[in-house]
Amino acid sequence: MKYVLLGTVWMLLAAVPLGWCAPKDGADRDKAAVRLRDSVEVKGNRVWLSDLLPANAPSALQKAGAAIELGHAPQPGSARVFHAEQIASKLVRRPEVLRQLSIPAEITVRNSGWPIAEATVRIAISKFLREPGRLEPGARCDLPDAARFEGLKSVAAAEEHPSLQMTGLAWDNRQQSVQVRLRCSRRASCGSFLVHVILPAALGDEWHNQMESAIGLNSPEAAQLATTEDGPALAEKGKPAILILDEGSMRMSVPVVCLQRGVLNQQIRVLDAKSRRVFYAQVVGAGELHGTL
Repeated sequence: MKYVLLGTVWMLLAAVPLGWCAPKDGADRDKAAVRLRDSVEVKGNRVWLSDLLPANAPSALQKAGAAIELGHAPQPGSARVFHAEQIASKLVRRPEVLRQLSIPAEITVRNSGWPIAEATVRIAISKFLREPGRLEPGARCDLPDAARFEGLKSVAAAEEHPSLQMTGLAWDNRQQSVQVRLRCSRRASCGSFLVHVILPAALGDEWHNQMESAIGLNSPEAAQLATTEDGPALAEKGKPAILILDEGSMRMSVPVVCLQRGVLNQQIRVLDAKSRRVFYAQVVGAGELHGTL
């Protein structure tokens, strides 16, 4: 009996170290893996693995990720989707890093860039209207302080304080507003974009008449100015796209059909085929638009 008890004790003692040293199963390893964020914002022209890591990732992993380039960043104000296979392929030579990660199927990278200030738009409009022959003597060249801007929030530039050049001015009968087309003086900073200037009712007619006398809104020149486009088309007329709608803290994606061709940052009309509702939306990427409810 004594030998049986001793044998049992030795078996228990032998089993304890094995339990301590046994490797964790797959579920535990997955739990310990650092999951990359599925939506991030960058400001530079490259995307690094460290951009995708959560703030609480180990410092050693952050340091390694800062040296692993994943690809070009999207243009300011637009987005790019990285697939899990793309990211894994960049880590083939770094298996020790790949083993530590959990990679979502898709990761959306947005280049927030720098927002374009209303003051910068006002300066560009005033400069345009002050050009010789634009306005009759004594006409207003500066927008009233009460003027509001629509379509500017979703526009961004690759530099912090870009200089703007105004390329078009027209009157939007649908919105009863001034329609202004601008672009960055440095083409690499931002593409062409459209802004609607909403004027107080008391001043709307005055500006409408002033603009008609200044550039002739019904002339071919005005039509050409109002439709000037720069850059490759990211939205094609009749083609499907995804419209991201924001309302406060709520965000939704709506499949739409483009009613116009559009380049980066251009505002175009799109149709929600289900509700038959038409939206004005900003082109922010290939087949992707942004708007507000």
